[in-house]
Amino acid sequence: MLIFFTISLFVFSIGFAVGGLLAGPRVLPPFVQLFLLTGIFLVCTYVGMFIGAILPSIFSFGFIDFFLAICCILVVISIITRFHPIYGFFPPNDKIIVLLLAALFCLIGFQWGVIGYKTFFTFLMSFFFLCSMTIGLIVQQHIRQKLWRFAYISFVPLIWLLFVTVFKLL
Repeated sequence: MLIFFTISLFVFSIGFAVGGLLAGPRVLPPFVQLFLLTGIFLVCTYVGMFIGAILPSIFSFGFIDFFLAICCILVVISIITRFHPIYGFFPPNDKIIVLLLAALFCLIGFQWGVIGYKTFFTFLMSFFFLCSMTIGLIVQQHIRQKLWRFAYISFVPLIWLLFVTVFKLL
């Protein structure tokens, strides 16, 4: 039960941070981006879950957590270096951030496969990811409306993602 809770908290945190990052551009993102990122999450976690289920269990839960933390830090660094004030954190012609997120999602699914979670869990977590992204987008929009004078307020979701990464290592 504790593993289910930590996985759910991690998925919620990743979704909350990615949803907050979608609020970075000057114009609101279309809701197609929410469903596109949820589709990427579903496909990548399912592929990772399938690979983790068919491979022998030579990887421990903590070993995969270490690689998840490294991937999260790479995502944070990539997002910080590619921020554009008009386009936000996901510039239209830059696919590196999406590929790093896909690798992160695949590692999350791999961890699920190693510990024995299957298809229903992946679908449940994908819906949970969509809900947490929507909540993150709404919360970040409210923060940006209240604190519009501060230029660096768009980077708040990255602080949350970094905090969750450190938490995942513990």
